[in-house]
Amino acid sequence: MINMIRYNFTRKYLIYLCASFLLIINHALYAQAIALKGGKIITISDGDIINGTILIDKGRIKAVGKNIKIPKEAEIIDIGGKIVMPGLIDAMTYYGIDPNDLNETLKPISPELRIIEAYYPFGDFGDGSGEIRANDLLSGGITTIYIAPGDATILGGQGAVVQTAAPSFEAMILKIPSAIDMTLGSKPGKLNRKDNRTPVTKMAAISQLRETFIKAQEYLSKNDNPRNLSMESIGLMLNRKIPARIQANSPGDIRASMNLATEFKFDLIIDGGASSDSYIDEIVKRKIPVILGPVSHPYISGDEIPEHSEYPSIDEGLAGRLDKAGVKVAFGSFSYGLGSLAKGITGKWLLIDAAISTGYGMSEKSVLRSLTLSAAEILNIDDQVGSIEIGKKADLVVLNGDPLSIKTWVDRVYISGSLVYKKQ
Repeated sequence: MINMIRYNFTRKYLIYLCASFLLIINHALYAQAIALKGGKIITISDGDIINGTILIDKGRIKAVGKNIKIPKEAEIIDIGGKIVMPGLIDAMTYYGIDPNDLNETLKPISPELRIIEAYYPFGDFGDGSGEIRANDLLSGGITTIYIAPGDATILGGQGAVVQTAAPSFEAMILKIPSAIDMTLGSKPGKLNRKDNRTPVTKMAAISQLRETFIKAQEYLSKNDNPRNLSMESIGLMLNRKIPARIQANSPGDIRASMNLATEFKFDLIIDGGASSDSYIDEIVKRKIPVILGPVSHPYISGDEIPEHSEYPSIDEGLAGRLDKAGVKVAFGSFSYGLGSLAKGITGKWLLIDAAISTGYGMSEKSVLRSLTLSAAEILNIDDQVGSIEIGKKADLVVLNGDPLSIKTWVDRVYISGSLVYKKQ
């Protein structure tokens, strides 16, 4: 009995020592100040600084400018001849989710489901397992991603914002829940409605959503209700604590999304938005942000678009037109949500892909903002990331050339001040 007590005490003591040791190491990673010195700094929020310095302390940006006093104990990283900008944000993905966990197809309206419960950010992604190979994102400068439930149901659940590297699972999470994800219309590439989504018609989809929102309004108006996770989740949206993200590509689906937002007074983000310029004046007036798919592979692009469909074909100039009109635009890879259709759509190439927009009317400044600060504002995390400003997380990408050049490579990536990627 005494030996057993000694064993349990020793075991707990060792666990405590190991945990303390890990905490000390983790603290040490952030304890030493770091100065990135000599490069061109693209702050996004306040112009560019030539031959500038960024001082990082405890994972945050402590100072940025040309004549920064660097502490003696700081590690100085010479980035002369290189460019540093905020970490990139992939604003719509299904990374780290096993394909079998994307949708609860037996229940087409499931607001209580949280995609973070299915998130597995380890291992190799791209083999169908739903796992991330972090370097595939980090080598493209992606430091933050939005992960969403799948689009096989009309209301899939709650999305989350996570970082692509961190010392622990919990440290990865930036915002949960971040939004309620919905889908109107058919899945791209399967517009003949053989995708098993229920309900089948647009009329039924809108009707079921309206009925759910009305029930939630009634639930919120009473104080003696038994607890209901589904109604509580919709309540977050109706009380404007989180927005609705509705995947809508055709003019009819975009119109229906805006009508729902008007009727139930919730904040709306349009995902996909392939026909969003059909209602561009109203979108601008209502300040509705649009998260577009990759420019080279718009999310609506598929192999079975029927003749006389209301769905548009590929439109590389859409981002530029929306931006010039005053719409807040971000880009999302939509990662592997399209299965075999999406093999060429990975966050690793999001920056280069977005650069295509510069050939179709979008300014270089707008493209870079759409991948950083605009995306952060849409995701409501701009107090933490999206620009190089004092107090924000030191999520930084060091490039060996022009960010929008196909010849440029990511040299280093820092997340919360820690070096998480370095080109070999």
